[in-house]
Amino acid sequence: MPDDNRKDKPLVYTFQGDSPADELHEIARIHYKEAKELLDRANESLAEDRQEEAKLLIDLSRSRRERADEFEKAARGEGGDPIVAEILDSQEDMCTEFIGYTPTFMKPEELVPVELPPEPKPPLLKRIGRILVGIWHLIK
Repeated sequence: MPDDNRKDKPLVYTFQGDSPADELHEIARIHYKEAKELLDRANESLAEDRQEEAKLLIDLSRSRRERADEFEKAARGEGGDPIVAEILDSQEDMCTEFIGYTPTFMKPEELVPVELPPEPKPPLLKRIGRILVGIWHLIK
């Protein structure tokens, strides 16, 4: 077969977006696009006099744009990967603010004593019925 040794040869085709910088640029582009769409929706909300919705959308747009700026800086090599930085920051917070699980046990004095209801007695008719059946068998 002619393609048996393909793995030993150099690539024939080149693919766009192979480098980490290109991937970060692409992520930044997506974030910028989302920020623009959120800002457009905020303007629509303002036009329809929905103030709270517009404020929320503007805040989301601003945070999305800031995130895109972080990805742009990372793509230019001015900083680290924002995703990794966010994970490391949250990991640091988790280590300092960690509260371990401590099961709570009750002392014997704290336990409420369980009172069982008295054992029910068999109904009187059931006992009388057995006696009558026993007499009936003796008569026969």
